[in-house]
Amino acid sequence: MTLLDDDLEYLKDLEVEIGSTLPKIQDVRSYSIGYREKDGVVESLCLFAGGLERIPNLIISFTNLKQLYLRGNNITIFPEELCYSDSIELLDLSENRIKSIPGEIHSLKSLREFHLESNDLNNIPENIGLLENLEYLDISGNKLNTIPNSIGKLANLTFLDLSNNEINSLPEQIGMLKSLKLLYLGNNNLKELPESIENLISLNRLNIRNNQLNKLPISIGGLKELTSLFLKGNNLEELPDSLGSITNLKYLGLKQNKIKSLPSSIGSLNKLENLSLLNNKIEAIPNTIGNLSSLMRFDLQNNTITYLPDSIGKLKSLKILWLSNNKLKKFPNTISDLNQLELLKLNQNELKNLPSLIGDLKSLKELDLFDNKIAQIPESIGYLKYLEILDLSSNQLENLPKSLCNLESLKELDLSKNKLTELPACIGNLTHLKNLILGFNLLEKIPHSIGRLRNLETLDLGKNNLTSIPETLRSLTNLKFLYLYYNNLFTIPQDIGQLQNLEYFNISNNKLEFLPESIGLLSSLEYLFLKSNKITELPKSMKKFASIKHLNLEKNVFKDTHKVLEELKKNKIQLIL
Repeated sequence: MTLLDDDLEYLKDLEVEIGSTLPKIQDVRSYSIGYREKDGVVESLCLFAGGLERIPNLIISFTNLKQLYLRGNNITIFPEELCYSDSIELLDLSENRIKSIPGEIHSLKSLREFHLESNDLNNIPENIGLLENLEYLDISGNKLNTIPNSIGKLANLTFLDLSNNEINSLPEQIGMLKSLKLLYLGNNNLKELPESIENLISLNRLNIRNNQLNKLPISIGGLKELTSLFLKGNNLEELPDSLGSITNLKYLGLKQNKIKSLPSSIGSLNKLENLSLLNNKIEAIPNTIGNLSSLMRFDLQNNTITYLPDSIGKLKSLKILWLSNNKLKKFPNTISDLNQLELLKLNQNELKNLPSLIGDLKSLKELDLFDNKIAQIPESIGYLKYLEILDLSSNQLENLPKSLCNLESLKELDLSKNKLTELPACIGNLTHLKNLILGFNLLEKIPHSIGRLRNLETLDLGKNNLTSIPETLRSLTNLKFLYLYYNNLFTIPQDIGQLQNLEYFNISNNKLEFLPESIGLLSSLEYLFLKSNKITELPKSMKKFASIKHLNLEKNVFKDTHKVLEELKKNKIQLIL
C-alpha cells in the first residue's frame, strides 16, 4: 500500500479505521511514519501510547512494512493476520495487555527483533523456535512459568530477556543458543541452571539476580566469553571452583546471598574489575585474592570477616574498598601498598588502631572509620593530602595528632561521639573544610583559629562542656548550620549577627540569660532553638527576623517579651513557648 497524502491526512484515515478505540488522534503521544520517497511505500509505523485496543486492518494491509511500533497501548489480542507478513523485521508490542501469541507466529520469516515485554503472557508457543532470523527477543515482565524447548532452535538469537516472570526452570535446549551474547533471567523463581549453560559460547552478560539458586553448576566455568555475571539476591552458599575458569570476567555481583567462603580459584580472574560480596556470611578471604591485578572495586560490607590476608596489598588497581559492618580487629600493614585507593570504608568494625603507614595511601579521598574502638590516630595520617572526607565518629579518641591539620584538601571532618577534651590549635589550617562535626565529646574550649575556616557551612559543637565560644566565630560568614545545644554557655559572641548565611541555630539547654542585639541581623535564619535556658527577655532586634519559620522558646524565664512575640507572630512562624 502506498502513501497518497501527507502524514497528517494518513493519520486521519487511520483514526476512522480505528474508530472508537482512539477518540482523538491527539491521544497518540508519539507517532511517525517512514516511507520511500520514490514510490510512497510505507516501511515504518510508530504509534506509542495511543489507547489502541486492537491492531487495525489498515496497518496489517501495509505489505512492505518493516518496522511496527505499538508500545504502550491497550491491545489484548495478537491478530493472526499479522503473522503472515513477509516484510516485518521489527515488531514492538511491549506494554500492552496481550495474553497469548498465536501459533502462526512462525510465519513471520523476516522477523529479527521482537518486543513483547510488559504484557500478560503466560506461555510461549513452541512454534516460536521456527523464527530462524530472530536476533532479539524480549519477553520480560509477563507471567511465564516455563520456556518451550524450541527456544534452542533460534540459532541467530543474540539477545534474550526473560526477566520479571515466574519461570521455575530452563530447558536444557537453551544451551543450543550458540550466538547468544546477552541473557537476562532476573526476578524469576529459578532454583538451578541447566548444565548445558556451558554451551553458550558467545555469552557476554548473564543476569540471574533475585532468583532462588542454591548452587551454580560446575559447567558455568565453560562460559569463556562471559564478562559480567549478576547473581545478587539468591540463596547461594558456596561457589564452584570452576568459577575461576571464566577468565574474561570483569564484573561479578554476588551480594545478598549466603556465601560463607570463596574458592581459591577466584584468584584466576585476573581481568576482574568489580567484585561485590555485600550481605553474605563470609568469614575469611583467600590469599589468592591478591592475584586480582585488575580489581578496582571490592565490596565486602555486611559479612563476618575477622581478618584480611596480607595479599590484599597486591591489589594495585584497587580504587574502592568497602569493609563496613564486619568483625575486623586489625588491618594488615600491607594496606599501605594500595597506592591507587581512593575510598576506604571500615566503619562498624572492632578496630582498635590503624596501620602506622596509613599515610602512604597517597590517592585516598575518603576514609570512614565510624563506630570502631580506635583510641589513637597515627601521625602519618597527615600525609593524606588528597583526603576530602574523614569520619572518625563513635570511637574512643581522647586526643588528635597535630598532623591532622596538614589535611589541606579536607572538606568533611566528623569527630563526634568520642572523648576529646581539646582540639589542636592548628585546626584553623583546614581552610577547605565545609562540615565540622564535634558533637558529643568533652570539649571545654574551642581554639580561636576556628575563625579561619571561612568555607565552613556546618559546625556541630553540641553536647560538650563548653563555657564560651571564641569571638572569631563571626568570621564564619558561610556558616549555615550551627549546633551549640547541651553545653554550659552563659553568653554567645556579641557579633553573632555577622553570620549572614546562618539558617539553623540550636543553642538549647545552656545557661544563657540574654541574647546579643546583633542576633536580629541574622537575615537568613529560619530555625532558632532557645529551649531550656534562663533567658528573661528577647532583644527587640528579633522583630526584624525576615526569614524565621520556627522559634522554640520553651523552658525559659521570660518576663516581658510580648511586643517582640506579637511582631514575630505576624510572620506566621511556628512558635513554641
